[in-house]
Amino acid sequence: MRKALLAAMPLLVLAACQTVGGPGGSSYFDCRDGRMLKVTYMRNGAMMQVGNDRAVMLDAVPGVGSTYERNGYRLQVAGDTATWNGLTRETPHVCSRVAVPR
Repeated sequence: MRKALLAAMPLLVLAACQTVGGPGGSSYFDCRDGRMLKVTYMRNGAMMQVGNDRAVMLDAVPGVGSTYERNGYRLQVAGDTATWNGLTRETPHVCSRVAVPR
């Protein structure tokens, strides 16, 4: 058992070093309204979660850089800034990237 655990350790270390922003990697943003935004990047889109709300899967918009949409939701990530709208098309929420979630 101990040998198996020791053999698995390098894989766990590599998984922890996964590039943020790559498929399966997550980025965290602190929004001006005090909520935390988590964006998990997928091959063809992104999963967006605001605070403790249910996560929403968004599709990548072809040819528009880091822009994702689905069912009235829109997320745009540019550098260290994320801007998103919800179903009610309220004023866009602006969020700044943080190194680790609070």
